[in-house]
Amino acid sequence: MSRTVLIGLLLLGLLAPVLSDYQIYLLTLTLLWSILALSMGLLLGYAGEINFGQAAFVGIAAYVSTLLRLKLGWSFWAAAPVALAVVVLCAAAVGSITMRLRGPFFVLVMLAFGEIVRLILANWQDVTGGPVGLRQITPPEPVLGLAFDTKLSFFYLVLLVLALSTLALIALVRSRTGRMFVAMREDETLAEFVGVGLSRHKLIALCISAFIAGLGGLLMGPFLTVLAPNQFSIFASVDMVVMVIVGGIGTLAGPLLGAIFLIYVPELLSFAREMRPIMMGVLLIVVTLFLPGGLIGGLLPLLRRLSGRGAARKETQHD
Repeated sequence: MSRTVLIGLLLLGLLAPVLSDYQIYLLTLTLLWSILALSMGLLLGYAGEINFGQAAFVGIAAYVSTLLRLKLGWSFWAAAPVALAVVVLCAAAVGSITMRLRGPFFVLVMLAFGEIVRLILANWQDVTGGPVGLRQITPPEPVLGLAFDTKLSFFYLVLLVLALSTLALIALVRSRTGRMFVAMREDETLAEFVGVGLSRHKLIALCISAFIAGLGGLLMGPFLTVLAPNQFSIFASVDMVVMVIVGGIGTLAGPLLGAIFLIYVPELLSFAREMRPIMMGVLLIVVTLFLPGGLIGGLLPLLRRLSGRGAARKETQHD
């Protein structure tokens, strides 16, 4: 399935030049949310932890990077590693406390952390701009002769970040550390009994998840050209959780499908106007009831059937 995801991203890159500006905008928005959903997918789907403060990491990366550019004149590429380092340090700091907690306590503490970050962004007006936020955010500066000042060029930048993030997470979940994450998700007591350091591995998962979320935050400012505190509320974290659940928990393809679902389905339902939220809610209920494994759970049997037919056809031709 991981190979299918990468092939799909490659096909998107080949298809993009023939699409309209609005279609490129929607695709870029979908890919950006896919990065955020991937970050939540690692924490929820593999480490078994739900984080309603995930949007705070996105906001920290977005604001730190943008402030360094607007206030100090740094380039996007110089500000990016500093912003990501701040995000990981914040994740390590809050994680060193929260990862010792289990059950609803972790959820509540991370929820409080996310709200604290949002309130700081909203009230530290001299630095963050307060509720108005930061505006006139420019695209990343050209690098190696490549400019990112058009919708298409910025789309390719987001696509590259998503592809690299996916490849990195594929390697992670297949590693020994990834297997430790799954062991914690399945049974914390048993995992601890066989020698898995729960607090340490949960902290690692949180930091990596925050780093991926930070990558999405770096790109959010240049894409939207404006940042405001309400973009990083609990509702953004809930959207990430919904994308993971709808797409399929415990997979890397699931969050990507969930992001496509939550961006494109409301767009397709735009004709309904006032009825759109109700129709969207009904669709989410239907997916949850009839596809407990998420969209990926419904697609996997079909893909296996198609691959089986392809293999059988090759054998027939060989005979």
